[in-house]
Amino acid sequence: MQNSANLTLVIMAAGMGSRFGGDKQLANLGPNGETMLALSLKSAYRAGFRRAVLVIRPELEATLTTQLAGLLPADFACHFCFQRLDDLPVAVDISHRTKPWGTAHALYAARHLVKGPMAVINADDYYGDSAFVALADGLATGDEWLMVAYPLYRTLSEFGGVNRGVCQVTDGRLESVVEWLNIRQEQGVLSGELNGLRLNISKDAPVSMTCWGFRANIFPLLEQALSDFARHHAGQEKSECFLPSVVQSAIDAGQKVAISVAQENWLGVTYPEDAAWVKEQLMELAGE
Repeated sequence: MQNSANLTLVIMAAGMGSRFGGDKQLANLGPNGETMLALSLKSAYRAGFRRAVLVIRPELEATLTTQLAGLLPADFACHFCFQRLDDLPVAVDISHRTKPWGTAHALYAARHLVKGPMAVINADDYYGDSAFVALADGLATGDEWLMVAYPLYRTLSEFGGVNRGVCQVTDGRLESVVEWLNIRQEQGVLSGELNGLRLNISKDAPVSMTCWGFRANIFPLLEQALSDFARHHAGQEKSECFLPSVVQSAIDAGQKVAISVAQENWLGVTYPEDAAWVKEQLMELAGE
């Protein structure tokens, strides 16, 4: 049996927050001025995690080091690794490139620091304590991967449409994730765009919010996916290799991915206007 204290939390924190207008992972949104990243580290610690790897851009290291100083218990080890443009399994021309290669590349960047089971999340999202408990419990035994999904209605923004990966689930296991675009509620009806059509969607539909549990066997799959991606898309400045695509390929090849649905709100900042609302929600959760 795998002790939860040996699990690693990987936090993908190298994004640029283009719609938000800045580095969301540095925004002080918590009830005591914490970042979402810091709140996730605290939640993970309460669930039994004792190690974290933060995947960042090099220019964020000094600021994050200062923000996290004295915040975490002494027995919680926190490491940084860089998502570098030239860190690829194949040699390609990157002279045109300015943004990271995507979420699959972010997790690949952590390969030298993670040897066993891991939880993987975004730095700028709030998942709630129960998500980390579910990940720790699910990773403690067996060889399945995991996803903690959220009911769609718990992930919406009041300030604009959102894109969400809607999960197709059979017998408690993830079958696929289908991307719906511009999901919004109008006159009490929730709808989104799928294959160019605007369709109604259930408020309870489980959606992926990048809350995963993986085993080390994902790293060879990431290497292969990035090799193929770089060879075919190296010349496209904004193309990205997405982690869900790697997961879907693994599912198609027989990898089992268990799924649980969280009953806490997911909180995140898509638009600048979301920040005040998120702060208010976090204050309420803290009882302040």
